[in-house]
Amino acid sequence: MNPLMPRSRCTAALAILLLAACSSAVPPPHLFVLNPLSPPPAGDRLVAGLPEILVTPAQVPDYLDRPQLVERTSANELKLVEADQWAERLSLNVARVVAQNLSAMVPADANVAVAARASLPFDYQVVLALNGFELDQSGAAILNGRWSVTNADGTKELAAASVSLRQAAARPGIPAAVEAMNAILGAVSRDIAAAIKKLKAAK
Repeated sequence: MNPLMPRSRCTAALAILLLAACSSAVPPPHLFVLNPLSPPPAGDRLVAGLPEILVTPAQVPDYLDRPQLVERTSANELKLVEADQWAERLSLNVARVVAQNLSAMVPADANVAVAARASLPFDYQVVLALNGFELDQSGAAILNGRWSVTNADGTKELAAASVSLRQAAARPGIPAAVEAMNAILGAVSRDIAAAIKKLKAAK
């Protein structure tokens, strides 16, 4: 601080600097959500007597369950996309999308396992354990992990499969990359739906 400058002038200068900093603040991020595939005609959706399904929140690594989208730049290096963020936790968004896809694909009444729905009756429980669900440097979506279908109380695994998928984006940019992530979840949902239909037919 200049010893010759009065304290009041210093305070005023600091206030001006703070105002300038606020005026040049980083703009708010763009918010994204994953979405289900286009539903089939209404007549093909819910049918009486078909199973009810509970989808648990997806198990995802801590580095992914954050607001920012994550881009893998190398085997050991990740980049957070600060300007583009998820509007809800990825673990819940993934479960919600899979539940909505299953509602249309089985068809069945599928719900996400949250406290408000814990008392609903259901026949099957779907568990998704993801080791990775992120973007690569080209903007393609990559998903690695495992899904399983268990009985209602989760004590018996009825069907399961490992998953390793890559979906290129249709065009550059984060919106197209999120669409590619939607497509991957659609593919996983189709496999789970086929397994549940097979289990239902075997009863």
